Amino acid sequence: MAPLEVHDPALHDLIATHASIDRVAGGLLFTEGPVWRGGALLFSDIPSNRIVRWRRLPEGPELTTYARGMSNGLTLDRQGRVLAAEHYGRRVTRVADDGTRTVLAEQFQGKRLNSPNDIVVKSDGSIYFTDPPYGVQPATPGTVRPAGWWTHSIPGKEQPCHGVYRITPDGALHLLVDDFALPNGLAFSPDESVLYIDDSAHKHIRAFDVRPDGTLTGSRVLLDMASEDPGVPDGLKVDVRGNVFCTGPGGIWVCRPDGGLLGRIVLPELPANLAWGEDGSVIFATARSSVYRLPTRTRGALLG
Repeated sequence: MAPLEVHDPALHDLIATHASIDRVAGGLLFTEGPVWRGGALLFSDIPSNRIVRWRRLPEGPELTTYARGMSNGLTLDRQGRVLAAEHYGRRVTRVADDGTRTVLAEQFQGKRLNSPNDIVVKSDGSIYFTDPPYGVQPATPGTVRPAGWWTHSIPGKEQPCHGVYRITPDGALHLLVDDFALPNGLAFSPDESVLYIDDSAHKHIRAFDVRPDGTLTGSRVLLDMASEDPGVPDGLKVDVRGNVFCTGPGGIWVCRPDGGLLGRIVLPELPANLAWGEDGSVIFATARSSVYRLPTRTRGALLG
């Protein structure tokens, strides 16, 4: 059963009260960045420096390594190819099926990126990604970073801000927003008129209007996710109705396009990210050492 913390009964239009949460993979180190591709779920196991592939076969589920190398957020480009935000690699790459990587962005104005975290592609082929400093000086697993750590000098950090960037279809890199503390997950509204980006430090989701040229304007706070529960806003996806699903304190937060909170989906482990999969009506959530599957009453657009 999916434990639901209901703030608005409309949450039941999206998630059935009796919906079951199934653990489909476990024994991993730290899972992130899921994306559904070609009948399989790809996700990052960050400490293991690999992209994992999970799929159901007639004889049962299979868990294999799709590609070696660093990654955090994953998505697909318009040709269905895998794109990776490389947390510790400090770059954005395209990952071929044979594991070969093509660097799409590694420096901005002659300085290394911080640690690209999450990534999304617009219908015109442009790539948007967030660049917080988590991976500049990797934390020891199991330790908690001190409060406000991102405001202090970080050895090896070259960028003056923790930005949100856009790679244009011709490969040029542009800084779009420079006033985030810790930008993390991001997703477009169904018509791509709005880009949602969460800030893990401020524990909120911001919404931006997308101009015809792909730049952003009209910043406002969509949802305040402050909570005493463990966790921060992280992965972010939108359904075809425009509702926003964001992993955060206590589980997956769900709100309307206007920011009205519908409630939270509580998982057995604290989730880091999520993706739509199968026929688009299933949420796959990466959560620490496991991956969970949750059927819904809504749908998200499948990529590629």
